[in-house]
Amino acid sequence: MSRLNARQTAPASDSREGYYQEGVRRQGQQHREFHWPSMELLFNLVYTYDVMESRLARKLGAHGLSLSAFNVLMILSRSGHEGCALHELSSLLVVSRANVTGLVRCLLEKGLVERVEDQRDRRVRIARITVRGEKLLEKVLPGYYLMVRKMLGGISKEENRLLNDLLSRMRKSVQQSGEN
Repeated sequence: MSRLNARQTAPASDSREGYYQEGVRRQGQQHREFHWPSMELLFNLVYTYDVMESRLARKLGAHGLSLSAFNVLMILSRSGHEGCALHELSSLLVVSRANVTGLVRCLLEKGLVERVEDQRDRRVRIARITVRGEKLLEKVLPGYYLMVRKMLGGISKEENRLLNDLLSRMRKSVQQSGEN
């Protein structure tokens, strides 16, 4: 979809895109280092994430889950009966590196996970999904997957492959760029 077509199909009530398209470009041109294509890409990535995150948060919120809590349950559901150490859980989160202890405590209070000591190292805390947590995921996942599929339905398989490749390359470039 061309930029023109994308703008034509954007909701009329969405004023953020116009504001940033014009305001950032105007302000940025005062700086020699300003590069509009990079700023436009950054805006589109962040804005698209915000729109998707808001919709997913509403969907999961209806089941009493935040995106981070859902992410924890998904990781634990793939960890089997062994569970996952809290420090490892923190490194695997993609939504937010929120306070894992607090997330696990909240899920524990809802009966969705359990916390146990590692038999090899008593200093290590392990979280495991409970049967109740598994049942909640079984209930949530079909609607979640359908929503994601619909949100990305305007992208062809080839565009999806290309976008995934570009985003992966971009992420590696960001990681390699350091703190500059």
